[in-house]
Amino acid sequence: MVLVIIASLFGAALFVIFKAFGQRSVPLLPAIVVNYTVAFVFGLAVSKPWKVEDLQELWLPAALQGAVFIGLFQLMGISSQRAGIAPTTVASKMSLALTVVLMVLAYDERPGPMVWAGIGLAVLGVTLSSSGGIGKRSQGRWLLPVIFIASAGSDLLINASQRNHVTAENEAAFPTLIFGFAALFGLLHLFLKKGTPQLRRPDALLGGTILGCVNYASIYFLVLALSRSGMAGSTVFPLMNVGVILLGTAASIILFKEKLGSLQWAGIALSVAALALIMIAQP
Repeated sequence: MVLVIIASLFGAALFVIFKAFGQRSVPLLPAIVVNYTVAFVFGLAVSKPWKVEDLQELWLPAALQGAVFIGLFQLMGISSQRAGIAPTTVASKMSLALTVVLMVLAYDERPGPMVWAGIGLAVLGVTLSSSGGIGKRSQGRWLLPVIFIASAGSDLLINASQRNHVTAENEAAFPTLIFGFAALFGLLHLFLKKGTPQLRRPDALLGGTILGCVNYASIYFLVLALSRSGMAGSTVFPLMNVGVILLGTAASIILFKEKLGSLQWAGIALSVAALALIMIAQP
């Protein structure tokens, strides 16, 4: 459970950093490229030396996940700045419903009745959280369903890779390879857009470095939670996603003075109830 909480903290911090980028006019894509480069280097530094045979099965899933990450990060950054932190965290983490249902179908997991009740409350809670208050602003709203689908795809790919390719010997290598591919794809995108000179901007370098450290930690602890928490993936994702929503919403109120409507407060209350149900259902 501790690993899930830590992953949630770092996951919520990503949206806070994106919002801060908008307020300080930090160029988004260059900062994201720096972020993935830093995360890649950080992963190389903290993980134990790899053997070639440890990486053979990781190249393809890491490349696919890296491509998803670079696009998803851009979408989340733009949405956090335009629509606000709360609706963006809701859109990205509402994908838990699709993720859990597909994992149940694919892996024959059998969550108990209380877990299903918690998932239902979580879906209702995050739906209400995206209504009213700052969610009334139409700017950036079109990004939310795209983020929903992309986030579900990312979660499913990570879980499938963890089940089929990640072992105790290569679990630290997997997120590092993902970040390396994401940095490569982002740099190629910048090159095609002729935006590489922005990589030399001090604010992009500093902001990207901070984002990279937080990003690496969020994925690393998610992988650890999936492999070592003793919980099924269909339980880990609801717990983590609801945690990110609650922490991100709290940060939006405290740090950025974003306003929440009555429906959003009701959604937060339901999310807390969902979290409690899922926790109680754990053996």
